[in-house]
Parts: sequence; C-alpha cells; structure tokens
Amino acid sequence: MATIKDVAALAGVSYTTVSHVINNTRVVAPETRGRVVEAIRVLGYSPNVVARGLRCGESKTVAVHSIANSDPYFTQVLHGVQEYGWEAGYGVYISYTELVDACVMGDPVLDEGTFADRENSHIADLGRRNIQGLILNSGQPDDRLKEALEALKTPCILFQRLITGARWDNFVCDDFQGTAQAMEHLLSLGHRRIALVEGFGFESHSVKDRKKAWKTALDAKGFPSDESLVRDGGYDSAESYRVTQDLLAAGNRPTAIVYYSDTMALAGIRAAYDLGLSVPRDVSIIGYDNLSFDAFTVPRLTTVNQQSILIGRNMMARLAERIDDPNLEPLVRTYPQELIVRESTGPVPS
Repeated sequence: MATIKDVAALAGVSYTTVSHVINNTRVVAPETRGRVVEAIRVLGYSPNVVARGLRCGESKTVAVHSIANSDPYFTQVLHGVQEYGWEAGYGVYISYTELVDACVMGDPVLDEGTFADRENSHIADLGRRNIQGLILNSGQPDDRLKEALEALKTPCILFQRLITGARWDNFVCDDFQGTAQAMEHLLSLGHRRIALVEGFGFESHSVKDRKKAWKTALDAKGFPSDESLVRDGGYDSAESYRVTQDLLAAGNRPTAIVYYSDTMALAGIRAAYDLGLSVPRDVSIIGYDNLSFDAFTVPRLTTVNQQSILIGRNMMARLAERIDDPNLEPLVRTYPQELIVRESTGPVPS
C-alpha cells in the first residue's frame, strides 16, 4: 500500500508538501500541485483518515443507532444518512438495539426497561469508539430517553421523537397532516367505515398523531370514529394479517383500512385476498412509508410518502453542522407528507 512518502518521492517533493496539497493547508505552486496529484493517481494513494483524525483531534466518524435492522423504512432513511456522510468525508457506524432477540415493543420477552438498558448500553459503547456525533432512532420510554440524551457528550439528532432539549435537534414527520390526507382521499371516495391498524408508540412519537388525524377527519364529517375499528398490528406482518382478517370477517366490515406502515398494509392485502375479497373493489387499503417496492405490488399500494432519503441526508447535514459548532441553537424540523395514490384504493363498494 502506497504511503505519503512514496507519493513525495515520485513527485520529487517533501512529504509535508504532499500533506499541504491533500489538506489544503498551504498554497502550493500549480506545477508542484499537479505533480503531487498525478503521483497520487499513479500510486493509488488514499490518505489514512483515522490517523489524520487522531492528529487533528477528530475521528470523522458518526454513529446511527436504531431500534432494529428489520425496519425497511429506516433502511431508506439510513441510505440518505450514509450518502451525505460519505460525500462530506464521514464514516458512518451503524448499530441496533435488537441484535439477537426477535424484538417487538410490548413483547414480555423484552420489556421496556430491558430494552432501554440494552439501548443505553449500545449508546455508551458508541461513545467509547470516539464518534463525533449520533443520529438516534430510539425505542425506549420517554423518561429514560430524556435521561440518556442529557447524558450524551456528543452532538445528537433525535429522529421521530418530540423530546426537546438544549443539546440535540429533533427531526420528525408531520404524521397528522399525512394521515389527514389519506383520510380525505378515502372520504372523497365515499368511504365512511374506515378502520385503523396502528402500531406502538410512546407519547413523544410523532406516530401518535396518526390516530388523532383519523379521529379528527371522521368527526369533522359527522361520521363515528368507531374504536371497534381500531386494531394494533404491532408493526408485524403476521399480527397485521391476523387483525385484518378479524376486521374483514365481521358482519359490518370496514370498506377501507389505513395502516401505520407499508409492510402491515401488504399483509392486510393478503388477508383480504385469503378471505375472497378484492382490493380495492371490496376494501381500500392505504399504507404509510412509500417503500421502494410499493409500485410493484399487486395491486400497487396507495401510501403516504415520508421523504425518507431526504430526511436522512438532512439529518446528516445538520449533524455535521453541530459537530463544527456544538453551540448551535436546537431546532425541531418537521417534514410534510405526501399521499401517493396508486391502485389499492377505489370508490366505496355499492
């Protein structure tokens, strides 16, 4: 592997001149700079980012910690984080609280306290790895999460939680507006019995606004927001399949269902099919996330777009700003949602 001294020897300059060219720390004559750049190209030299970081007192590494690696929506967010991080010269270290157990919040195998202990253990480990900043998609209760945030020594971006503080920023989706759009679409198609398959969330989770929007939309039109039409799908495909069959097997079944995620909605489409029902002829279905495969399902899924990659890029950009200036005023950035209408929604059955 080529070294900085190999580059210097080939270019006929000192290794300090090579360093100045790489780091732009001093003006170097154009002809000399050209020789150095050509030597770097010929030798395939790549600067040792870790060593340079140790000399400069920075690691150029950030961490992203999330609940579980099985969440396809956060995978898209992570893509945006990594994309911007690499462009800005940062390495991105990724970790998850769920590493071994099949983890669904509320599962007695992994209760809230145990989950919080595990998450905080991972966050502490990240701190020992000399990271410069953290993007956190947390699954622990509000009180424990606030304690963990206040104990952090590094800049932090908190995703999808509205716990504010002086030392971190909040990036959240406008889940009320997104769900309101979905409900407006269904109501305009004549639907009145609209079910909701929700997922777990603490009070600070922005997803809590989805049920509020469901209820508000129905109440505003004078239709009952019937709690018997609400089920918990647990962000789990098997459970969403089960509760959808329960809803659709009832005598006065709903004509439309809104889900808290696309994976839950796709399980719902299968549940309807297995009961001999057609989507959207017999029941309309709306998901939430706008995952990349939604345009290729049968039928193509109507869903709410959360701008996942854009949010990921923006969180990483803001984290880089916080690393450069830890005294920045904290901000709460809220992202509007967009309903993507495809084939899984249609007029209310006659």
